[in-house]
Amino acid sequence: MTGTTARGAARRVEIIDAAIEVMARVGLAGLSMRTVASQARIQLGALSYYFEDKSDLIAQAFQQLSDREIERVVRTAERLDPTMTAEQLADLFADMIIDGFTSPQGAIVTRYELVTEASRDERLRPMFEAWYAAMVPALSRLFRELGSHYPELDSRTVMAVMAGLEIDNLYRPLGPVDKRRIRATLRHAFRAVTALHRNP
Repeated sequence: MTGTTARGAARRVEIIDAAIEVMARVGLAGLSMRTVASQARIQLGALSYYFEDKSDLIAQAFQQLSDREIERVVRTAERLDPTMTAEQLADLFADMIIDGFTSPQGAIVTRYELVTEASRDERLRPMFEAWYAAMVPALSRLFRELGSHYPELDSRTVMAVMAGLEIDNLYRPLGPVDKRRIRATLRHAFRAVTALHRNP
């Protein structure tokens, strides 16, 4: 049974955000409907109004995270301009990565929990693949406009660097030094890639 009113939809989002925080703290193995109800300050029995069971809650949490990630990618992609310097381009993506560690709290840890779960549950894979489907074309267009002969390969190279930066900083709170390193690493990557096209 699902809530269909605007208030019900907003409450579902709040409950999923509570579940995201729980998963970030205790992982999927420690997730239970009871802990989510406690985190969301809702009666345990009321969860059945929004979710069929734990699997449904996990799937909806993954969908919510995926949708938010795609929105962030689209916002960043809309700001890309081939006339920007490598540093300006890199800073756009650095801002996106840094923001991902706090929007909302625990979201990035939970996203990687769910990506791992997608390796076991094929129902979750399309949502993970949707993120790549949003990011690759946006970056490919940028590199194509820069004159790249291999825009998709350049895109996946930058995305691999971004994923590595997320994983490297996943295990502890992100501090000022970490943010500077993320920015410096992406600037180095973008300088290297864009130099190939701007100075053939």
